[in-house]
Amino acid sequence: MLVDLCFPIQEHWRYSKFHREMLSSKEKGDFWEITGFTMGSHWFSHMDFPRHTGPEYPDSEAFPLEAYNGKASVIDLTRPDLKNHGFTVEDMEKATAGRKLQKILLLRSDWEKQSDWNTTDFWDNAPFMTPEALEWIVAKKPTCVAFDFPQDYTIREGRFRKVTPDDQPSHTILLRNNNILLVEYVHNFDKIGADECEFICLPLKLPHIDGGPVRAVAKV
Repeated sequence: MLVDLCFPIQEHWRYSKFHREMLSSKEKGDFWEITGFTMGSHWFSHMDFPRHTGPEYPDSEAFPLEAYNGKASVIDLTRPDLKNHGFTVEDMEKATAGRKLQKILLLRSDWEKQSDWNTTDFWDNAPFMTPEALEWIVAKKPTCVAFDFPQDYTIREGRFRKVTPDDQPSHTILLRNNNILLVEYVHNFDKIGADECEFICLPLKLPHIDGGPVRAVAKV
C-alpha cells in the first residue's frame, strides 16, 4: 500500500504568489490542454538542501537519491496538548525507547488533527523542535528528517519579519551544519500504521537547486 504524504498544491494564504492558469485549452481554441503554474522551491510539501541557508553550502547535486529514499522510522510524538509544545530530548527518548532507528526519520505529531493547515493557527500555535532535541537527532546520524508540523518556532514569524537561517535551529543544526536533509509540510504519518516504512521522496529534477517540491509517499 502507498500512503500519500503530501498536501495539495492549490491556493493558500501562505503562498499568495502561487499562480495556476491554462496556457492552452479547447476553450481558447487550442487542440491541447496545458496548465502553467508559478511557485517557489520551498512552498507546499517540499525538501531542503543545505544551499537553502546560503550559496556556499551544498545544493541538490551533492546528494544521491538514496540520501532521502529508503527505510524510515516513524517517531510517534503525538500528545493531546500539542499547541506550542517544544519537543524535548525526553520526548524523543520516550518515543524511540528500545528501537534501532533507520537512516530516515519521520517525526509524527498529528498536529493536523488539532489544527487545520489552511488556517493561521496551524502555523502560529504549532509544536516545534527544541535545539536540544535537534542535537539528539544529529547524534543518531540520519540522512534525512521529515516533519508533519512546522518544526521551527520562528516559522510562524515569517509573515511579520525577515527570518534568517540562524533563527531556525533545524536549518542550522541539521541542514547547514550536518547536511541532514529536511522534508517539510507533509502529513498523513498516522496512516502509515507501522513503526517503519519505505519512504519515497522525489523532488523535481532542477539542477543545482536549494530545494524543491516533492511527491512523498510511504510504502507499507
